[in-house]
Amino acid sequence: MSRIVPLDAARHHAVCVDTMAGAAARQFVQIGLSEIALAAADMPLFLVKDGQTGRFNLVALFGLIEQRNLFWQQGGMQSTYLPRAASLTAFRLDPEGLEGVGLDEADPALSLRGEPLFDSDRSATPFLTSIRDALGAVIADVAAAQALIDTYAQLRVIRPLSLVLRHTDGHEHAIAGLYGLDEEQLAALDDATVVALHRADRLAPAAVMTASLAQVERLKQLHNAAQLRPIASFQLTFSA
Repeated sequence: MSRIVPLDAARHHAVCVDTMAGAAARQFVQIGLSEIALAAADMPLFLVKDGQTGRFNLVALFGLIEQRNLFWQQGGMQSTYLPRAASLTAFRLDPEGLEGVGLDEADPALSLRGEPLFDSDRSATPFLTSIRDALGAVIADVAAAQALIDTYAQLRVIRPLSLVLRHTDGHEHAIAGLYGLDEEQLAALDDATVVALHRADRLAPAAVMTASLAQVERLKQLHNAAQLRPIASFQLTFSA
């Protein structure tokens, strides 16, 4: 369970951070507007609904079953791009914490090895001082992505997706809670709306997001290469 606490030199002076260890345990991660094309080169991009606000968040899917990152192999990410939030999983903005930072003390990125947060005199390291700026940049970029997705929601082109995995032994596993952009509904938008979306740079991201769903096949291949319970096929369709 996550336990977010303000960063404190007395309490956390010995803590180090292995940023990649946090990414290794993630099945998905939220991405920002500037990351859409970069992440789509490796990962399928889906929308998931925030249980508290009801807004849609844009996420890159790393794995198909359980909390597993299929791109994490041999101690590193085997992908051309790592979403920025995946290397900041242990941190939160917290005005009560040192450098304006809070920690998730249960995050696997925190250990006694890796990048130190404090020097021997308990002063902040350059790594720690860079964290707040990095968090701020990610939060701003994610907010820009949410504004984009809000536009699609207002146009009613977001629909729930059904992703069903079929294992070689006949067992089926459904991944719930995924949403995507309906290309048919996008194509049915009137000309004025399409022009407005294009001029606002809201049309190209939709094309990239829908094209990225083909990367589910790559996840299937990575899953099988990891010698997990083999997946024979999958079906990705819009729900009724």
